[in-house]
Amino acid sequence: MSSRYRPSILFQPAAHLHFQRGARRMVAALRPTLGPLPRRVLVMPERGVGHAPELLDSGGLIARRMVQLADARADPGAMYVRHMVWRLHEEVGDGTVTAAVLFEELFDQGLRFVVAGCDPGRLRSQLVAGAELVCAELARQTTPLAGLAQIARAAESVGADTELATLLGEVFDIIGADGQLDIRPYQRPGVSREYVEGMVYAGGVLSRLMYTDAVRQRVELEHAALLLSDLAVDDPRDLVPAMEAALALGMRALVVIVDHLSDAALGLLDVNRRAGTLHTFAVRPPGLAPAEQVAALDDIAILTGGRPLYRTAGASLRAVTAADLGQARRAWADTAHFGLAGGKGDPRALRARIAMLRRAYAATTDAAAQQRLQQRLGRLMGGMATVLVGGATETEIALRKGLAQRTAGTLRGALRTGVLPGGGSALLACRPAMRAARRSSRLRDERAACDIWLHALEAPARAIAVNAGYDPGTATGRYADLPPGHGLEVQSGRILDMARAGILDSAAVMAAAVRTAAHAAALALTINAQVYRAMPETSIEP
Repeated sequence: MSSRYRPSILFQPAAHLHFQRGARRMVAALRPTLGPLPRRVLVMPERGVGHAPELLDSGGLIARRMVQLADARADPGAMYVRHMVWRLHEEVGDGTVTAAVLFEELFDQGLRFVVAGCDPGRLRSQLVAGAELVCAELARQTTPLAGLAQIARAAESVGADTELATLLGEVFDIIGADGQLDIRPYQRPGVSREYVEGMVYAGGVLSRLMYTDAVRQRVELEHAALLLSDLAVDDPRDLVPAMEAALALGMRALVVIVDHLSDAALGLLDVNRRAGTLHTFAVRPPGLAPAEQVAALDDIAILTGGRPLYRTAGASLRAVTAADLGQARRAWADTAHFGLAGGKGDPRALRARIAMLRRAYAATTDAAAQQRLQQRLGRLMGGMATVLVGGATETEIALRKGLAQRTAGTLRGALRTGVLPGGGSALLACRPAMRAARRSSRLRDERAACDIWLHALEAPARAIAVNAGYDPGTATGRYADLPPGHGLEVQSGRILDMARAGILDSAAVMAAAVRTAAHAAALALTINAQVYRAMPETSIEP
């Protein structure tokens, strides 16, 4: 085996020191992006000459681009922080740099106590307990987020882009926490938005013969019945019961949602369309996996009052009756999407489905599952917004689109769980409770954890001030004895009530950052040896 791939081992104190050096390098790359006056990080692509560098202001993306340090002994510490930051980015979308700054302070201060004789295992449990105390204090400070102006201010706290924040404030004031939102690049300067009524799914019309507007490649039907199924239609006679049922209901339009239509079945629909008997269009069930298709058909059925016919249940299209058909005031489709508005389903059943999906969203921590549930909720809420994000260059467009996506995720969480005074002031306001916990404790490890947290709670506010050009010592002095909720407004240099000034943070994001940093730092303090390779296998997946 080549010496480059042969593992080496570091023991204490070298293991902690090299781990600390790597972690600090990673955090140093992320820290400048924190606050309302952030700096960006230039990342050169691995593909070499001829490819434009990236300008990034997202802690998660910056960390993901750093796949290995040249210093093999420091690399494990950097990759440990990278893993923590990327997982938080995947789960929450924001708060990554706050977590990184907290991690560094918790680990650095904790290491001092471990070297002085504290047991790492006991200190770990006390640091995690301290995180729960901080989160309880954050919950006490949380207030609801409501109104266009406040939502826009919360959006601006995520990134210093007033134009984008103002537009997202309007959008989320209209669609709410669960609304359906699509963010797209816009090949011109500025930002814009469009609103679409009803639910929208990916998946276009099955045949160009069905267009009512050949120029726009679009079909629109008013007062349509809907056949909902994942069955394939090979025999055109399978469609006759649904067509007769639609006519019996007095409907002159039918939307056919099936897995497949044969040419003969398409011909039957086209003949009736040309005769003016029944206007139709057909689309496939939304989604790729069978479970996604079932979920989509169930939701459409709730919205429109229909009954889905499933292959797995042994359903037959020959047995369709009027009671099986859904109804909608308007249905449309183009080459890539189809949508419904004004569904005639039972409002009580719709409210029950929305409540069920919200409970499922709250009960899961899986980011992919949350995204699927969010999309279902957005469609059932009855409207969609499209935000078009532009800029002067492709790099600026990509940067602003990423910011818009992070801001949207943060606003959803803030609308659900509330907001905190921003600028690090909410963490500063947790210090009195931490001091009280230290005074009441008789355990050495518990007091040590409180001391560690008292240092860490100042770290995000101090980093924001330093990024804005303030001297670290001056910034720390100004944070000494602030009233609750007050902080340094770095653009004016004044101490303000942050909530009144409109400087807000998402409560959900802040709590996630605190817990993530505490668990990661507390676990890292228990490391006793480090195994590393000079040339480890490279992976972009943390």
